Order: sequence, then structure tokens, then C-alpha cells
Amino acid sequence: MKRTGAALLVSTILAGTIAASTQGHANDASSEQLDHPVVSTDTPLQTIRDIFSYFHTPANVVQIQVPSDKTHYAWQNMSGFQYTMQIERDGPISELPARIDPAIGEISFTRPGMSPETVNQHLDTATMDGLLVLHKGDVVFERYTSMRPFDKHQWFSSGKVIAGTMVELLASEGKIDVKKPVSDYVKELKGSDWDKVTVEETLDMATGLDSTEHEEPNDDARTNPERGWYKWAVSIGLFEDKDNLNQSPFDVLRGMKKVKPGHTAFEYNSINTFVLELIVNEVTGKTINEVFGDRVWRKMGAQNDAFVGVTKYGLGNSWGFTNSTLRDMGRFAMLFSPSWNKVSKEQIIPDSLIDTIQNGGKPEIYLNGFVGREMQASFPDIKGLANRYQWDIVFPDGDFYKGGVGGQGIYISPSTDTVVVWFSTGKQQEEIMARAIVQTLAKK
Repeated sequence: MKRTGAALLVSTILAGTIAASTQGHANDASSEQLDHPVVSTDTPLQTIRDIFSYFHTPANVVQIQVPSDKTHYAWQNMSGFQYTMQIERDGPISELPARIDPAIGEISFTRPGMSPETVNQHLDTATMDGLLVLHKGDVVFERYTSMRPFDKHQWFSSGKVIAGTMVELLASEGKIDVKKPVSDYVKELKGSDWDKVTVEETLDMATGLDSTEHEEPNDDARTNPERGWYKWAVSIGLFEDKDNLNQSPFDVLRGMKKVKPGHTAFEYNSINTFVLELIVNEVTGKTINEVFGDRVWRKMGAQNDAFVGVTKYGLGNSWGFTNSTLRDMGRFAMLFSPSWNKVSKEQIIPDSLIDTIQNGGKPEIYLNGFVGREMQASFPDIKGLANRYQWDIVFPDGDFYKGGVGGQGIYISPSTDTVVVWFSTGKQQEEIMARAIVQTLAKK
């Protein structure tokens, strides 16, 4: 999965001008030549057919979530491997002015236990597919190693903030009370232990329910057929139904049990996001692609349509299967920054939501679960990390970050008006690199 050599530095795509660079990263606005392999066009046809055959074999479906040479292609062409629904764009494209700063590529950062490296060195040697940095609404760095600027890529769990954001927007309108039980909004869960779980606890990955994604007791949710999380993954078609359980997702959700009080541990669980999307569906009477498209995508001047995975039951999989271009991921992230007005005529994300993300978390529960401890390992010297409303890390200085299982990420720094977004086919603690970029730009 190592990728070396030439890469693309894009300065002005919307104007139809591409500034490409090779290893020297020289800015040449007249060049449109791509001197690196592009996964979608340079993968041999027979290899593509073999990849399709592999992932459409039931026993291999689970491998779609694991970084590999096969998913390197699949994650940039996910509509061929999942049922999908379109998040359609409309209206004028919001321009992202270019103010390219090559010095960003030379910013140094150090991952724990490793030697210092620069941003460009990481892009040359790691598994990243693209990196975009926006500062005060301008593109200041943009580089692709395996994909074209208009290619779509998997967000994986970075997409969890979509359902979380939609729930909070509905709550700000009085359509959802986050202090009420989940089952008040999803009638299929009435009479189950979801009666004891609030919407807010679900938003914060702190429900106290079993069937978690990493804990209890051996972190074997993805391999043990007896685990509730495994059964849920089977029910939505992510894992093969080897035992012919024929359970619906609601069957699995109703079987989950409350094992501790809410808000006592940050127990990361994609099931929570799945439930949040169910709440959005029931409150609005619409699918997530339409709700998100209407409230966000068609208001922020997206350059391209996006799409989201869907189960065979028509239930959304925004918890892990949202796909878009990198620039449109950046536009979404900008809505949480002071430069929101560069991409939208209206303030889609209210200040109150930014405030609750930055100040509403509970640092005291953060290290009581696997993911909190994993995130702390990336920033061992920073005390008081928290999670909130589907965001994995909220820093004491107000920055916040969400990552995906395969190495995708959104890092937002409202105080410095900086956004860093990236795609990868294998996570290598890129959140450390993102924070180093933000802190360097804060000095300019």
C-alpha cells in the first residue's frame, strides 16, 4: 500500500486550471498532466473485475471495511459495491479561492514512537489518497496521490457527524428534545431498553447499552457471531449471515440491554449513529440523503453530487458509507468555521451547535472506552480531551476532529478559521498532522 513519487497539487479547479506538481511540488498553473497512477483509470480491467467478484462473494463482504489493495479501488468507486442513494447538488458552485502555500508541505510533525516527518513526506510514503487545507476560506494546500480532484471517496465514520448534525438542527427547531428517550421517536424500539436511553446519550456515544463496537470484554465485536454488534452488522448486510438468523436491524436493536448508566463512558458504537439516522427519518418523514441534501448540500454550493449507502431495507448507512469529493467534504467542514459565508448564503450551523460541541463534552468519561484511549495516544501531552455529538476529539482549545476507520478525517479549528480534510486507505494518525498544520497556520 506504500505510494511514492509524483503527486498532484491543485490550485484552481473551479476556474478550470490545474496546478500540478511532481516530486518537487513546483507550481505550474499551465500544466494539466497527471504524473501519478490514478486508481480509477490505471487499475487493469481484469483486476477491476476480480475486485468486483471478490466483494460480491458473501464471505468477503466484511472485507470492504479493511484497507487493502482491493479497497484502494473500491473506496473510490463504492457505488459499485453498495446500494446507494444520491445526495444531489443544485445551484451555483461556491468558489474556493486558491492561495497556495507550498510551505505547508514542509510542516513537520511527529507521531508517537516515530521519527519526525513533513506533510509531503507523509503523503509520499503513507497510504493517503488526498489532503486539502482551507484557511480563512481559501485553499492553501491541496494534494492527491491516487485520485483525481473530481473522484469521490469513502468517508467511513467521518460521515457520522452528518446524522449527528441533522439531529441537532432538528433539536434547535424544537422538533427533537435530546433529553427524551430514543424510543419516543422510533416507535419500533418502544418496550426495549432504548426506553432508558436519551437522544443526547446516543449523540455522545454514551448510552450504557451492551453490543458496543470495541468493549465488552475482548474487543471482538467484528469477529464474534455471538456479539450484538456482529449481529447488527449481519442484519444490515455488512457481514454474511452464516447462521441464517434473518434478523432485521430492529430485531437486534430491541435485544440490546442497558448495562451501565448513560454518560459514564465514551463507548464508540456505529449503532448509535444508525439510530440517530432512524430518528431523523421518523421526525422528517424523509431519507437521510434528502434531509442532508435539502438542509446542507444544496445550500453550500457543492461542486458534485455525493451519495450515501443504504441497506436492503431502505435504511440509511450514513454512519459509514457517505462518499464525496475532497473539496465538497471541505465545504461541509467550512460550515463549522467562521468562513461559512464563503460557501453558503445562510448560517447553516448555528453558533449554539458549535458551542455545545466545544463546551458540552464530558472529559471525565473520555478514557473509559477504547476509542478515547486510542485518541489520547495520539495526543499524550494534551489533557482534558472530550467527545461530543459524534465528534471523536474535542480539544481544550476548541478544535474538533472526526475520523474514519480507514483513515479519512475532518479537523476543524474555529479559532484559527482552518479546516483540514483528507482521504486515505489506511489510518496512520493523520489527526496529528492536521493539528500541526493548524497550529502552524495560527501563527500567520
